[in-house]
This record gives sequence, structure tokens and C-alpha cells, in this order.
Amino acid sequence: MDTTEQVNPVVPEAEPMPAGAGIDGQETAETSSLKEASQSNAVVMEEVAARKPAPKSVNEGVPRYMPTQRREVAALALKELWQELKLDNDMPLIFASPLQRRVQLEHHPLLLQRLVTAGKKSKKAAFGQLKDWEVLQAPSYTQGIAATGEVNTLLKADMMHPAEVGERGSIPSAPYSWICYTFSSGWKALSVYFYDSDNNDSHTLNAVPPGHQDEWLAFLKLLDDLHDSIWRRERRGSIEIIGGSNELADVIKNGSYDDIVLPPATLTHVMAQRHIFDKEMLKRYAALRMPRLRKVLLIGPPGTGKTTVLKAEGAYHAGQGGLVFYVSAPPYARNTSAWQQVSLALSLAEESQLPSLVLVEDFELFVSNPTELQLILNTLDGVATPDNPAGTLLLATTNDPEKIDSRIRDRTGRIDVMIEIGLVEDVELAVRLLAHFLGDAYREKEHAPIAPKFLKYPGSHFREICIGGTMHALEHGRAEVLGSDLLWAHEVILTGKTIAEESERFIHTTTRKRGSYFGRNQ
Repeated sequence: MDTTEQVNPVVPEAEPMPAGAGIDGQETAETSSLKEASQSNAVVMEEVAARKPAPKSVNEGVPRYMPTQRREVAALALKELWQELKLDNDMPLIFASPLQRRVQLEHHPLLLQRLVTAGKKSKKAAFGQLKDWEVLQAPSYTQGIAATGEVNTLLKADMMHPAEVGERGSIPSAPYSWICYTFSSGWKALSVYFYDSDNNDSHTLNAVPPGHQDEWLAFLKLLDDLHDSIWRRERRGSIEIIGGSNELADVIKNGSYDDIVLPPATLTHVMAQRHIFDKEMLKRYAALRMPRLRKVLLIGPPGTGKTTVLKAEGAYHAGQGGLVFYVSAPPYARNTSAWQQVSLALSLAEESQLPSLVLVEDFELFVSNPTELQLILNTLDGVATPDNPAGTLLLATTNDPEKIDSRIRDRTGRIDVMIEIGLVEDVELAVRLLAHFLGDAYREKEHAPIAPKFLKYPGSHFREICIGGTMHALEHGRAEVLGSDLLWAHEVILTGKTIAEESERFIHTTTRKRGSYFGRNQ
């Protein structure tokens, strides 16, 4: 196909005005004389021209090229191919398709074949039902557009996210190709999916008979529904990380309530929030015309077990076939805000239509930007609140609820419930913690009596004195951990904190005054 156009500009000659014409058009004696002189000069010029050819224009004979984009070539090729295959008497409508969720649905063999198979099983063909499809060789006049069948990337089994190194069950994305479609209602269409090097992007152009564009859109909707069913099935039980390393998913997956020692009432209160996913509760929300989103905030000092609860609840929810999102604050200077990450997770949960759990640590960091406050309020309980038909539970933590704006913290509905996970204040709980962290080394008579000495401390303190006490025992050549070892570790931790609070220990002493010029002090 010739993609250039040769242009030879022709400059029309201007008609000469009559020499010496009077105002009324009558010639005078003077004009008559001038006319004779002009005719004489013309004869001379003709003789000169006969002897020496006139110089040619610098543009004459030089082709001027008009740039042609690959998209234009593809569109012209679709028209040419349409006529070659005699698909319809009328010339087709040619238009582009959007890229749908990283997959060009109308060019993915897996989706097309599944749609054809579903149509054969159906007693009545749906509007837009595909009967058959065929991959065509790229026409010779397309300059190699979509000629190799290249697959742009590999996808996870959900056909939505790019596959990673070591992935199992990956699926090729749609190949660049030319396809002819045959529909159950008897008409045909063409489509080309290609990489456009002019714009560094992938595009799809479709050729559809006039009057069948609505059925083509219905065909795309059937493919989209089929794709939804695949990625929803594959996403059940998955843990997705937003704004952080995907390795965090394994950390959450390994969480367990076996690692948690909290008052039974506290655990019961946390677990009760799962009822947002019950069908009866979802119906109640819908009846009240409320978005099916519950917001729960775990509050308490550092080290009390809030993060451990988040991990355990995430692992439990994924194990039940739900979808889990863990939100990390974006790195500094990235072109997004912390709240936008939370908002994205809530939107993805709504889109998934799966029971979704959104986990957020240090919630105060995500809602601290005053310029985003109105957006935050609207998202938590306003016109922009996402509504997931299967329910969404936002489970967040904070060490300092006072840093959260009162319009968020104190307004019922923006935070539905706050659950305190506090310091250890019960002797029985303290004994349970010692037994948990000492494991086989725990001895009731040896360790239970000293448990009251560790009250008013977080659970992480119990973990550290058990680890430190065990190391102290090994240092003295003992496998048995004594109560004195735990008390030693306890004192070491307290001493370190006391020293850290003495700020004057870490202030550099004033340097001596240096001598001024010629040794004189200033």
C-alpha cells in the first residue's frame, strides 16, 4: 500500500492587465504606442526563450511526502480486507475499542472460545452472541502491522494483574492479531489489535457493518461478564498489597489467632465485626439505603497486639475465600497521597463484589492532610462512600487517636466502632502471656508468681522479657529459664528506657573556644 503522496504545486499565471487602457477603456495615442512597444518586447523574449530554456522551479519533480500514521494504515487495510472478503455490500464503520483491564477482550482466544462454547449450550442466542471466530494472516499491504502474533505480556490466572517471576498458572495476554468474527445473527466483523509505535501504545480498530454497532457493544459486554467471572473466581482468597511490597502478602497469610493472647471479650468484639458479610446484615444495610461498608478502629499503645490482630484477621478472611487489601503509605514524593491509597482499596473492593477486608496500620497518617479532609469525610460517610454488595470491612489501627480529626474520630458513622487493645492489667492474662512466649520452658510454680510484676505493660514487653530471659539463662549455661532471668530482662529493658529519656546524656558538650587570629581569644 502506497503511504506517500507526491505533490507538484502548480502556480497559476496572473493575467496581464491591458497596457495603457484609459479609465473608460478607450485607447489614447500614448497607450497605443506603449502597446506596440510591449508587443515588440514580447517577440524578443520569445526568441530568447527559444535559445535558452526557462529555469525550472526548485519544487518541480521533487516528491513531497505526507506522513502516515500506523493507525491510518490499519484503518485503510481494514477497508481493503473488508472488500476482499466481501463481508458486506456497504463499507464498514471503523472505530476503536478501549483497553479493558489490561486485556483486549475481543482478541483473547480463551475468552472468545469460552463465549462460543457458552453460546452452543444456550437454547436461545443472546444479543451479541458470537458463533465463530478466525485469526487471519496480516495482509501484505499492512507494513507488518500485527503480523507476528506477539503477546504483549503474561498475566496472573485472574487475567488482570501481570504475572511475576515464579508465577504458576500464568496466562498469555491477548496477542496482536487480525480476527474475523461471525455472529449468531448472521453478520461478520473484523478487528485488528496492534502496537502503535507512533504513540507508544496498543490499540484496537474494529470494522462493523452499519447498523450492527449496538450488537457489537453487546458482544463486548458478554466478554466483559465472562472476564469478570474468571477474575472474581481467581481473586477469592487472595491478599493484595497497595502501595507496598507484595512480600507483605506472605506475612499476612502466615498470621494466626494462635499468636494472639488478649482478653476473650476483646477478641470476641473484634471477631463480631465479621457479621458485615452475613446476608442478613447486608440486607439490613440495603434496606436502610446505607453503603455496605463498616469502619472499625483498633486503638491502644504500641506493642499491645493491634498489628497481630490485623494479620490474623487478614489470614482468616483470605482462608474463608474473601478478598484482602493491605494498604501501605506511599513513599515520599510519589504522585499520590496516603488517603488516595485507602480510597483506591475501597474502590477496588466495591468493584470486586467479593467480601472484602481492607487493612490499614497507623490510620492517623492516612487522614492527616487537611486539604483532603472533605474528600475523606465524603468517602467514609457521604456521597462518595463505596458500596460493595458483598460487604467491605475497613479494619484500621492507631497508637494515637488524638491525632485523628474529631470530625472523623467522634462522628458516629465515619468510624463505626473503636475497640481498645490496651496494656496488660489482669494477672491471669499476664500468666497466659508468659506461658505463650516461654513455650516449653514455662513452669507454673517458677513463673506464675512473678507475673504481677509485669502488669501495666504491653504484650510486646512480655515477649521481650521471655526472649531476653532465655538468652540470659543460656549465657549462664542453663537450659532452664528461671524467674530471676525474666526479672533481669525486665530490669534491663526499663533501664534502657530510663537512659533514653535522659536527653542531656545525648547532647554534645560545648566545644572549647578556638583561638582567634594570632592566638588571641575572642
